[in-house]
Amino acid sequence: MHLALIVSLSSSLIQFQKVEDYHKRYGPIVRIGPNEVSVAGWQHLRSIYTSSKIAVKDPSFYQAASFIGKNNIFQMLSPPYSLQSVGRLDPLIRQCAKRMVQRFITGASAAATHTVDVYKLCGLFSFEAICQAAFAKDFSQDANSQAAVKLLEAMEGSALTLIFNNVFPWLKSYGLGLRLPGFVGDVYRKFDYWEQQSRLLVDHFLEKSASNDQYLLSPLATGVDTFLGRRLNHDELVEEAMGYMFAGSGTTSSTLTYLLYAVSLPENAHIQERLREELKSSSTQDTAVLRQLPYLNAVIKETMRLFPTIVSTIPRVLLEPLKIYTYILPKGTVIGMQNWVHHRDPTVFPQPEHFIPDR
Repeated sequence: MHLALIVSLSSSLIQFQKVEDYHKRYGPIVRIGPNEVSVAGWQHLRSIYTSSKIAVKDPSFYQAASFIGKNNIFQMLSPPYSLQSVGRLDPLIRQCAKRMVQRFITGASAAATHTVDVYKLCGLFSFEAICQAAFAKDFSQDANSQAAVKLLEAMEGSALTLIFNNVFPWLKSYGLGLRLPGFVGDVYRKFDYWEQQSRLLVDHFLEKSASNDQYLLSPLATGVDTFLGRRLNHDELVEEAMGYMFAGSGTTSSTLTYLLYAVSLPENAHIQERLREELKSSSTQDTAVLRQLPYLNAVIKETMRLFPTIVSTIPRVLLEPLKIYTYILPKGTVIGMQNWVHHRDPTVFPQPEHFIPDR
């Protein structure tokens, strides 16, 4: 990944609330850079994103990193993600969910305030679930969850190595990062621990469970990458395992944390009660049935609307002049729309700051 992409992603994360403020102050079209504008009006979604004759993906954002052979990897990964295959993992995920709920109860009962840090425990749930679903790592016998917590904290604390390695590549190539004192050195030491533990997880998986096709890593461990003309080697499997851990835990835990926060607010007690009644009345543990429950789906979708885990402007470059409202944007302008802004558009979602699943 190149520095340009990192800068673009960092800029998007920093700016999203500012962009919303700019639109509130200045209207539905705002200039946010020397050659870039943000559009808030949902009516222009199709004209910006559906015609390759009008606009194309911004190469500085999408082509800063090249993922060679990605289509083949996606093809190898697809079998475990079918509904039938995911259904085979239901008992594993259900076991992790029960463990999470028990931790809620135990933690709240032991605290003088009768409260518990659900953010930490939701993170632990999603991390344990993806580790078990991906490569058969069972943390249920982990005393006080110490091993899982230490690995999770190491993973979360090592993300900045992505930036450091691109800006100062010699920190990794010469092993200097591990020798540094202070914050930067701690980041590299956390990454080193995460990588070492990932190797142990992959080794255990290859020895015990690789032949079981229910696990997400199985097709990568047993299949042939047609682009490479061979199976993935050990280092490549470790990288894939680390990718599963990182990508498969954060978004799930964040959404679940915000959902619990939203339904626990006093003003939303009626939402919590209605959701509980729907789940009780379904009288089944079949995930395929639960997935279709209308109010459960509404609560989840409203959580993702109000508290999106990923916020970003999706940039396009105009191939020809485009009229937006009273403005004529010239060819070459970078133009984009942002989910955070649209999710808070009162013309689309009345009372946008309120949690209203019925919408």
